[in-house]
Amino acid sequence: MPTPEMAIAFRILVYEDTRMTQAVTPTRTVQLPEVGEAISRGDRVVEVLRNAILEGQFSPGQPLIERELASVLGISKTPVREALKQLVASGLVTKGVGQGMIVRVIDRRVVIDSAVARAGVEPYALRLAVEARGAAPWPEARDQLEASRQHLLAGRVAEHGLANRQFHRVLYSASGNAFLIDFLSNLSDLGTLIATTGWRLGGADEQEVLEHARIIDAAERGEAAHASELLRHHIETAAGAHIAALDERGMQ
Repeated sequence: MPTPEMAIAFRILVYEDTRMTQAVTPTRTVQLPEVGEAISRGDRVVEVLRNAILEGQFSPGQPLIERELASVLGISKTPVREALKQLVASGLVTKGVGQGMIVRVIDRRVVIDSAVARAGVEPYALRLAVEARGAAPWPEARDQLEASRQHLLAGRVAEHGLANRQFHRVLYSASGNAFLIDFLSNLSDLGTLIATTGWRLGGADEQEVLEHARIIDAAERGEAAHASELLRHHIETAAGAHIAALDERGMQ
């Protein structure tokens, strides 16, 4: 019998070629972005590097060299090293050839695995949130949805991605289940990188905003099962669109 994960992956790939080839890390000269004034706090270092990656200031596969990053940020290598460890844990950074760190390259396998994980957990977290009928976070979710729409219309891809991440975080955080919240939060940075990569390649449209609005409408009506199903469908549809954008550019 097929597992639920297999079924989800099949729905995502129903129109796709089943070859799962790995993306080739590009060879390029390191060009560090201007990421701000001198800083010292570790969490601020993580924030600056995370935003630089999501904004596309670092290219996929680009080496992240501690010494050079520390020089740009005006700090020692120690907080940079610790920040890179956190970014590895969040999925934005991976180990390259040897012992160095590189910006994660988004390929079909990454998109599928992330979507399978999210589609198996996030809709259930939303269902718990709707069924709880506590301090419903729907107004905050609508605020994030409107912010996302404004960034989309203005062509601000990174900001659109961050608002999109916060929209989803509002939904699953209302579940009240600390383990689900922690699991999904650990996926949120990678999900944002996948989304912004797909949007830069294939363009973003208002379909996603409309799907988000339908999810909130169902949640506000107390339709837990329907809201959960809409969210699952949204995650899978978005994954399919990102895969199509990668394939169109030959980035399998």
